[in-house]
Amino acid sequence: MSDEAGSPQTTAIFQRDPRTADWVLAGNTQFLIALFTTYVYLVKIGGPSFMKDRKPYDGIKPLVIVYNACMVVLNAGFMVAFLSKTYMGGGYSLICQGIDYEARDEVTMSMLNLCWWYMLVRIADFLDTIFFVLRKKDSHVSFLHVAHHILVVFNGCYGVGYGPDGQAALTIILNCFVHVVMYTYYILSMLGPAVQKHLWWKRYLTQFQLVQFTIIFVHMMTPLFVSCGYPRPHVYIMACEAVFFFTMFVRFYLQAYRERRDPSKKCNGDSKLERKAQ
Repeated sequence: MSDEAGSPQTTAIFQRDPRTADWVLAGNTQFLIALFTTYVYLVKIGGPSFMKDRKPYDGIKPLVIVYNACMVVLNAGFMVAFLSKTYMGGGYSLICQGIDYEARDEVTMSMLNLCWWYMLVRIADFLDTIFFVLRKKDSHVSFLHVAHHILVVFNGCYGVGYGPDGQAALTIILNCFVHVVMYTYYILSMLGPAVQKHLWWKRYLTQFQLVQFTIIFVHMMTPLFVSCGYPRPHVYIMACEAVFFFTMFVRFYLQAYRERRDPSKKCNGDSKLERKAQ
């Protein structure tokens, strides 16, 4: 695909993907505003207010474990499926992969369908925060935690509406893998002291996240230097988010490091992965 000036696929701001223009929720701004407003209200205002004079609903722990297990399976399945449609069967270039908005072949449309379903899975991540609120683990409902969930769902809805394939495929695959690790850790952390003592690798989870964001940033910046027909607005959005999350996780990592050196200093719990055993 051409990357010349004037190409609607590469230079237009918020160019709708004609292949998904009539899909439910694809690029639906009203839906996103309503969803995010409801989510933030429930987890930051309504939920904590409801739980203020109530005991934690610790009885939902088995439900949370089942939920986490389902998320491990779903994310692992999506990771394999995305790989088969892109770098391991879809003919994708790992260096720079553009978007052909006219492509409607079976593999491409299957990839787009996967992205739509994956968007729903990321919306289901909101339950993670709801469970925290019901168990009165408000310290886990940090700014980074909430922002992470919101931006991931935004990316899914924006991507499906304006072109989810192409260069962003690696980001999606990495995101799947990270969620497999993340939810696996959540399950193990809820199985009691006998298992928790073996979670020594928890300390490396934030480093793992930092590596992920670095890879995403470098990979998403590539289309600015290599012409492959990938929309620049997509590049700017994903690169900015990678920088934002990298900065926030570095902030947490430094706080956690200081806490390990000085136990009297408490970390604010901003990490998405390095939560205390639940």
